[in-house]
Amino acid sequence: MKVLIVKTSSMGDIIHALPLVHDLTGGHPEAEIHWLAEESFRDIPTFAPAVSTVHRTAFRRWRRTPFAANVREEIGALKSALRAADYDAVLDIQGLLRSAVAARWTGKPVTGYTRRTVREPLASWFYDKKLDLPESLGAVRRYRLAAAETFGYAIDEEHPVFALRADRAVALPVTGPYAALAVNTSRDEKLWPEAHWVRLGEELLRRGMRSVIFWGNPEERLRAERIAARIEGALVPERMPLADVGAVLAGARLMVGVDTGIAHLAAALGRPSVGIFVSTPTETLRLIGDGPCLSLGGVGEVPTVEAVLDAADAVAGAR
Repeated sequence: MKVLIVKTSSMGDIIHALPLVHDLTGGHPEAEIHWLAEESFRDIPTFAPAVSTVHRTAFRRWRRTPFAANVREEIGALKSALRAADYDAVLDIQGLLRSAVAARWTGKPVTGYTRRTVREPLASWFYDKKLDLPESLGAVRRYRLAAAETFGYAIDEEHPVFALRADRAVALPVTGPYAALAVNTSRDEKLWPEAHWVRLGEELLRRGMRSVIFWGNPEERLRAERIAARIEGALVPERMPLADVGAVLAGARLMVGVDTGIAHLAAALGRPSVGIFVSTPTETLRLIGDGPCLSLGGVGEVPTVEAVLDAADAVAGAR
């Protein structure tokens, strides 16, 4: 059985979809699993060992010059590759018009969500089979149920398993134990104060862990460097592919991060992780993974440094 999972973005959402790969291989050990992802997130599905092929969309780039010759060539090549794969089943768990259209490029029947539960209602017109799974189920549970209903197996809904692997050899100019800090996120209201990060880094150093601080764009790099400059021994690595980021995270003794993909990836990789949420309800979104995780805060709540340190001690035994 050859299947295509369509989950193109964002980073955290793709990570939260990966437990369905473990479920699917348990229900159908013979399954050959392919994934369709946006080009900037193409490395994320590869952390699941059973994903053998990742096809790439580039809608974020294509929409800038939709009629350019190179864009038409890339879209044509993707359509040809998807059709040539000759899938037995296609499941779109993204629920957007663009993902539904891309799923139809396979030339095969597509399973997606009902009109009342899909993110963009027009997308449901492109689905041959429709699943009534509301977003209120939570991302991980919803994606797992979608695959279980589509491919016909049972799951333990309360205990997702990621079983990810990040074993690339990456040279990191830091020796000894280190904590990975995800200090940046896509929206300012999700940020934790820089002074809090400095105090946290200082305390983690006293516990024997240097800080490795991640960034994703020039503005984020400036923030990471400001924080690192005030923490002895802190490191801001050069920008690296997500596959290498995963390898660095897999070697960390601890992850502390705001609501961002890097923090969710570390948790999924089984690292002891603490999530800092200041504008997101932790009842519906929190860190989840194969290792110990704690998520602090909520809408309008700013966790204290002391609370984060206590959580770090709880998940990683830092003291």
